[in-house]
Amino acid sequence: MANDIQKILIIGGGPTEIGHETELDFGTVQIIQAFQKLGIRSLLIDNNPFSVALESVQPTNMFIQSVTTENVTRIIEREQPDAILPTAGGVSAISVCQELQETGVLAENNVQLLGIPSESLSVINNPERINAVLAQMNLPVIESESVGTLDEAITVAGRIGYPVIVKPVAPKIDMSRMLCDTEADMIEAVSKGFNWSRFGQCVIEQSIVGLKEIEMVAIRDGRGTQLLISGLENIDPIGIHSGDSMVVAPTLTLTNQDYQRLRDTTFFIGTQFNFTGAMHIHFALDQAHDAYFVTKVTPYLDRGTALASTVTGYPIAFVSAMLYLQTNLTDVKLPDGYRYQQSLLLEPTLDHVTVRMPMWPFEDVPEADQHLSTVMHAVGSTIGVGRSAEEAILKALRSSQFSPRDELTSRSDLTDYEIISLLIHPLASRVLVLIEALRRGYQIDELTELTKIDPFYFQKFKHILAVEELIKSKPLDPTVLKEARYYGFGDGMVARLWRVDFDTVRQIANEHDITPTYKGIEPTAAEFPSQTSTFYSTFENENESTQLSEHTALVLGRGGNQLGPNASADYFTTEMLKQLNKSGYKTVTINTNSNAGSLMKSLTDKQYIEPIQLGDVLNVVQIEHPEVIFVPGNRHYLTRELRARKLPVAVLPPDQEQRSELVYDHAEIGLDLFVTAQHTVPILLSDLRSEQGLATSLSQLTVMKTPSQVTKTQFDDILSHATNYLTEHPRTGLVQLLYTIERGKAIFAGIRPTRLTAIAFLNKVTGINWIRMLVRQALGEIDEALIADLPLDIRSNRIAVLRGTFPFKQLQVPEKLGLTTQEVGAKIGFGTAEETDLTD
Repeated sequence: MANDIQKILIIGGGPTEIGHETELDFGTVQIIQAFQKLGIRSLLIDNNPFSVALESVQPTNMFIQSVTTENVTRIIEREQPDAILPTAGGVSAISVCQELQETGVLAENNVQLLGIPSESLSVINNPERINAVLAQMNLPVIESESVGTLDEAITVAGRIGYPVIVKPVAPKIDMSRMLCDTEADMIEAVSKGFNWSRFGQCVIEQSIVGLKEIEMVAIRDGRGTQLLISGLENIDPIGIHSGDSMVVAPTLTLTNQDYQRLRDTTFFIGTQFNFTGAMHIHFALDQAHDAYFVTKVTPYLDRGTALASTVTGYPIAFVSAMLYLQTNLTDVKLPDGYRYQQSLLLEPTLDHVTVRMPMWPFEDVPEADQHLSTVMHAVGSTIGVGRSAEEAILKALRSSQFSPRDELTSRSDLTDYEIISLLIHPLASRVLVLIEALRRGYQIDELTELTKIDPFYFQKFKHILAVEELIKSKPLDPTVLKEARYYGFGDGMVARLWRVDFDTVRQIANEHDITPTYKGIEPTAAEFPSQTSTFYSTFENENESTQLSEHTALVLGRGGNQLGPNASADYFTTEMLKQLNKSGYKTVTINTNSNAGSLMKSLTDKQYIEPIQLGDVLNVVQIEHPEVIFVPGNRHYLTRELRARKLPVAVLPPDQEQRSELVYDHAEIGLDLFVTAQHTVPILLSDLRSEQGLATSLSQLTVMKTPSQVTKTQFDDILSHATNYLTEHPRTGLVQLLYTIERGKAIFAGIRPTRLTAIAFLNKVTGINWIRMLVRQALGEIDEALIADLPLDIRSNRIAVLRGTFPFKQLQVPEKLGLTTQEVGAKIGFGTAEETDLTD
């Protein structure tokens, strides 16, 4: 089959949103790399301005368009690809391919479907149909029935009995189950589900809230060889969406019998549906009655496959790409950076624990319902890796808090009544509430009854509290410090408990040789002699990480996705890494986001999965001795403390808060410029708008459109003013001068660093990578010839629009005028007015 395929159309995931962040894009990057090794031409459609995958293909193979059936059909008819790949683009890509199959477009154009056979594609994302197929396989499924009207829904729910779960059929967005305790809840959920469904249908199903949720990630080749890559255990039970749950790998509370049964079922499903590549199966496990249910079948890349790949070191996306082309697992050749070819056919064995901790958007969207439920709310997550569950939990929690001094938020302010209420009706601060309840003397058995969380995890939380009490009771004790560090307590946490400053803790550690040892993350748990480039810290005897190079750049990632910077920050980081490698540096990254591109082995030379906190960064610096440390501009405390220690710090992306100088809080025009000590280079003049037209404040400017509609006189006046202003008020880097039009004249409104979303827009519109220019500027590589050769045309008439996207629909908040701090992603369009109409 592979010999017959020379050109493949890959369906991208579109803008990041709740339900998928950057994992789809970076999975696509690895797939493209695999296809390139086979000499296959990859076409890619996506309208995500932060897509690294788009920049991994040639411009002639790049289609920056909305991922719709109509657009994909036009590409197929014009480009005549040999095959189409839906498994890298999530739910929307599956939905588009289903329509292409149903309308005959694939058959008429002789386009092969990769990864999912045609007969299996027709049932994916249709809960009733897939349950029917699973039932025919004699697999245990939840009782369910599809409905197309409200009357049908009321009848079916009444027959099944409340509580029930409502799921839209073939959803347009990545929404999952909605739990309904009453008929009123069900009517509201069904009404929403009808709108979200491509067919205007929903499935009503029996509730299994409270059971343990287990996920299995596997791969399968066309010959039927299958490997289980990892089991993932949700700490929170069914009833809280898996994307909002704390997740542990490997599974820690399953019996061997349970584990093998779910593993066998995963393989059986893969065989019956004839999937190739990655597959991710969800189960509800009823250990009390020795039973289980299959709840979800996902034969495509998602956050679960990304997490499994990160925690095991197994390159799931790359291997899947080879398997899509009917390469057998025994014949797959791994890319550079993977040196365990002999272990490719072995199921990964873990000698460490990983915990994923969700991050929620409620600080920026306070009107959203903050109760955790079957509908996903999280916009990102962080992971912690350690030798013990305690260490992994604390590392993940420290990474998700973003406290500049590495201290955890306390919930001691809660009353006992509030504690009980939050145990039964959890909010985003769930793990802190669980720990606080134990601190107040609640018993494990009663907490298990209230939360349905396995008592094993309460034992772990209780041990964390015991270590905390030990730290408090023995200040400045080096033996206690070693135990605290071993179980994941950060230097800032210890300093607070001892009531001393941070440097005192570091001094005690150095005097008593309490230094971290680093362990590699790879699939064999060191059973075979192999090398890895990904490490985590612990406090044992043997250290597996040594200095990479004497010419190293250390790049600190942004951690978990948040609203505002979100995916644009990770795009910025990956482009930084590319330029640093091009400039001759070896690159080392620290990050805690399993979906981040900066953890891809093909983009960076060495990776540390460590909290991006001062003590952890200093520990890595002591190993790597970097020539330069790139710190994100929003980490002010970290930047200040690293500089105080005379370390070579460069701030990129630039500070988005402290360097703005505003005359007005509103503007209509933005002029972006690249400024060096000797040069002022105008890049792009854009109209700035809100979603609904003219904005009343800068925070509402979420739309950029070029060319600007200013007159020639206004255009010339703005360029002249900008040049003079920057001569009198020197800046460096990328800046945006803001203007408003009053009585036909352009009036200066202020200056600010160019926003990360705008930088991505500049890259796509001009074809010049301005992130790389910023890196070269930081490295002192900008010269006259480079500036003179920039192929810029600031007066270009090419139409382009960038529009922020918001999470209001997924958060079930009424649509409103979104702010820049509430952006979950963005979309971009080029060409005619029709092609740049980016409304949903």
